[in-house]
Amino acid sequence: MKFPAAALAIVLLAMMPAGRCARAETAKEMFDAAVQAMQSGNFEQAEAGFRKILALDPRNVSALANLGIAYAKTRRYTEAIDQYKKALSIDPGQAAIQLNLGLAYMKEDDYANALPSFRRMHDRDPSDQKVTMLLATCLISSGHPDQGAGLLEPLTQANPRDAATLYLLGLAYTRAGHADQAKETFTRLFATAATPAQTNYLMGEAYADATDYPKAEQTFRAVLQADASFPGAHRELGKALLGENKNVEGERELQLAIRDNPGDGDAYYYLGAILVQTDHYQEGIPYLQKASSLMPGAWATYFYMGKAELLIGHADASAPLLRKATEMNPDDAGSFYLLARALRAEGRTQEAAEALKRVAALHATDLNVERRALRDAGIVKNGGAESGP
Repeated sequence: MKFPAAALAIVLLAMMPAGRCARAETAKEMFDAAVQAMQSGNFEQAEAGFRKILALDPRNVSALANLGIAYAKTRRYTEAIDQYKKALSIDPGQAAIQLNLGLAYMKEDDYANALPSFRRMHDRDPSDQKVTMLLATCLISSGHPDQGAGLLEPLTQANPRDAATLYLLGLAYTRAGHADQAKETFTRLFATAATPAQTNYLMGEAYADATDYPKAEQTFRAVLQADASFPGAHRELGKALLGENKNVEGERELQLAIRDNPGDGDAYYYLGAILVQTDHYQEGIPYLQKASSLMPGAWATYFYMGKAELLIGHADASAPLLRKATEMNPDDAGSFYLLARALRAEGRTQEAAEALKRVAALHATDLNVERRALRDAGIVKNGGAESGP
């Protein structure tokens, strides 16, 4: 579910405890330079600066938090989460870091792990509307839509013309199965949204979230009729068309999205992924490479690049990509299965067997999937396990 994300909180804490003056001054200068680099958009230099500080003082909360921000700004959310958690283990009371941790999880669509951060913040200050909406978003997206609606209803009563809150509330009602309340809420949204394009865009996202792709297509087309340059409309229309298996039309819309916004990593990803899924492996790889450069924290780009390289016979190029996908998302059996195939193609049978053990663990309740994966890799014959070729 798309939701207007809160901005990252820049964490500027006290540098370090009093110590030797020369060392403290050097660290302060490094810290100031790293912050200045980050604020000017030079995230590589900022990262290097914060790492130097952490080499001197691994428990420097400010450096940990700001290194996390540098990672998040370059869409490396897994690395950002690690830094935020380290900082909070040292100083659990830092609200800005708690906020950033929750936002990083949300960027990975990991709403269940984002929940605790926003719940803690909401418990401290129930009047914070931004935190309330973030908590409601996580509840709605992690299987608790009624609880999310309970948080949002007072907000819509206090501000009945807030389109973002109405959209979330309508989505909560939809997911909870309250059709009449959802319809009434979306009717209010139509009446309060600033433009027809904005209204239809929100509605289109709601339909897409409910996997009603025909209605999503119709609504996103209405967005483009009202405003041909509405940001993201071509991308979302393309995704809806792919959901209807209208691949040629979907690819065309994604190309238009890239034309209008060359920095749209999602458009590159969806276009590359659908090309790989439809056996156009060589054509899909450049789009996925671009998506990876724009969204280095997106594990699925590495999965599809690895799959494409494997299926065109480049096991040596495939294995590192699939290995990275498994590291970034250790719960995806498909990545481990393809990694096993790539490793086996390179003759690395022991490593392939280890990858398949992970497949078996993830599919512990689905023996058919497990046996099929092992058999396809050539490690199971006639129902028995073998090691080696």
